[in-house]
Amino acid sequence: MKNTFIGAHLDFIGFSASLACAIHCAFLPFVISTLPFLGLGFLANPYIEYAVVLSSLFLALYALSHGYIRHHQKMLPILIVSLGFLIISIGLLWAPESLESVITPLGAIVIAWGHFLNWKAIKKSKVDYPSCTQARSKHEN
Repeated sequence: MKNTFIGAHLDFIGFSASLACAIHCAFLPFVISTLPFLGLGFLANPYIEYAVVLSSLFLALYALSHGYIRHHQKMLPILIVSLGFLIISIGLLWAPESLESVITPLGAIVIAWGHFLNWKAIKKSKVDYPSCTQARSKHEN
């Protein structure tokens, strides 16, 4: 089975970031009162949260477009990740504060699932492009 350095690693980073986001969103309400004592009060700032979501969106766009264009041409991972970001947006922007800690982690888990499906589709792909091979050979040296 072939390895794809760019797609596989970006999806792994996206998957890991999404799971970390889910854990963060689920447990932040419990530890938010201790953040100022630890010098981490800035993490409760909504702008930090929006910046993390936007950076995750750009990472997902790059990883998914790479997988779609260069390997598998399957829309399912893109649709699932889009659904995850929609769920996160609903949780952050419109959900009552009491439900945000449930809705936002759910969206992050859906995004992680989309990255996993993209990675699996890349692994199953029979297409091998020179740019992926070059990136892999540079990494191996």
